Amino acid sequence: MLCGNCKKNQATKTYEQIKKGKKTVDYYCMDCYARLFISADENVGGLTVCPYCGTTAEEVKKRNLVGCANCYKTLKGVLYPIVSKMQGGQIHKGKGPQGGEDERIARRVYELKTIADKRFAEDDYDGGRLYLQRLSALENGQTEENFVWHSQDLSKQS
Repeated sequence: MLCGNCKKNQATKTYEQIKKGKKTVDYYCMDCYARLFISADENVGGLTVCPYCGTTAEEVKKRNLVGCANCYKTLKGVLYPIVSKMQGGQIHKGKGPQGGEDERIARRVYELKTIADKRFAEDDYDGGRLYLQRLSALENGQTEENFVWHSQDLSKQS
């Protein structure tokens, strides 16, 4: 069904009212509904309201759910404390690999040992020694960024 106002977009909101004892229902798209009935800067009864879906700040606090994607912009003052409380801080880190940093270092140690063994098997003793130096530095706590490959670029060889 098309919007009753612009007659272009798909209607997703309804506006019901009683006129002369009869109930009328009008259908609007989100843009027309927001423009006609809700102002983004308007506080309805002291409540902040999303102009697109009509979700109030109180509803978000009560349910911990937003009504639409635009709620994140309109109700950000209410949402930031809720999200920070849920995830334990201001910065979202996302998912990490299983096992975390220790698992990553163990995989890297195994990889460096394998490459060093391959270099020694190919009689590339200088290359093998460089990989063993890197492995030793990694096991001693030196980070990947701090290690410098001395005179050779081994990325082309591996």
